[in-house]
Amino acid sequence: MVVLSSCEILDELKKLGIKSSELLQYVIEYSAYSTVRNIQSEDLKD
Repeated sequence: MVVLSSCEILDELKKLGIKSSELLQYVIEYSAYSTVRNIQSEDLKD
């Protein structure tokens, strides 16, 4: 799995033609996804 920084993710989305106004929605969705994944990972360790 490749890990990208926030800036790298935004740069890649811009390269794909995602408009600046849409970037915030992608960031919010990714943040929620990432949070859920981290919680699930923590639950599996217990």
